Amino acid sequence: MAWAEVEDVDDDRRIVRFVPHKPKKITGSRIAAIVGQNEYASEFKVACDIVGLYREPETKFTIAGNVMEPKIREYLRRNADRYIGTALGEGKLDVIDPVPKEECGYEHFPNAAPFGGMVDGWVDLDGKHTAVLEIKTASDREKWFDGEKEIVPSNYVMQTSLYCDLSGLDRIVFAIAFPEEPDYDDPESWEPNEDNVIVRVVEPVPMKDYKSQALAWYDKYIKKGITPPWTMDDTFIVDEILKNCGY
Repeated sequence: MAWAEVEDVDDDRRIVRFVPHKPKKITGSRIAAIVGQNEYASEFKVACDIVGLYREPETKFTIAGNVMEPKIREYLRRNADRYIGTALGEGKLDVIDPVPKEECGYEHFPNAAPFGGMVDGWVDLDGKHTAVLEIKTASDREKWFDGEKEIVPSNYVMQTSLYCDLSGLDRIVFAIAFPEEPDYDDPESWEPNEDNVIVRVVEPVPMKDYKSQALAWYDKYIKKGITPPWTMDDTFIVDEILKNCGY
C-alpha cells in the first residue's frame, strides 16, 4: 500500500512525480544510498522506498537473517569478554536487546526526524551504553577479510555511523555470521559458534557532512514530490509503479 499518490511517470526525464504522505525516516541504509555508498540501492530506489511507492520483497536471506539475529545477539552476550575484551575499556560488558519494534512504533530515534531507524542492540560497559551493536549475516565471506585480516566494508560502517551519531556514541560492535547455503533454508536449526561468527569493534565515520547532504537531497526530492532519475537497474520498480497505478 503506497503512502504517496502518483501524479505522473515521466519517461523523458525518467522521474516519478508524487504527492507524499508520511514519508519514512532516513535510516542508515537509506542515507548510504542517498550519498552513493549503498551498492544495493540507487537514489531512485531509496526515494520510492521512503514515500512508499516500492517495498523490497522479503527473500529467504532476509527471513533467515531475522531468525538468526537474536541467536547471534545472545551468543555475543555469552561470549562478550572473549570477543570484545577491553576494546571498549575496562569494565563489565553486557549486550542489551533493542526495544521491540512493536513497542516503539518501529523507531528507536523518534526525535531525530527526518533521520531515524532501529538498532540491533547495544553493548554496555558497567551498565552504560557504550557502543551500537550491528548484526550481519553474510554469504560473501570474502568481503569481510583482507587476506587473513578481518575487516568491515566501509558502506556498513557508514550506515551504522548514523545510529552512533543519533545516540551520541563513538564505537560500533559488528557481529557478523556466515551461514552456509543450506542454513538459509532452515534458519531455526542454525546455531552461532566460533567458526561462523566474527566480531569487530570499529569507530564510526563523522556524519555531519553526510547528514547535510541527505537533508539537501530530502528537500530537493521528497519534499518537492519528485524522484531522482531512475537508472536502467531501476526499471523493474518503474514497472511495478505503473502496474499499481493501472497504467
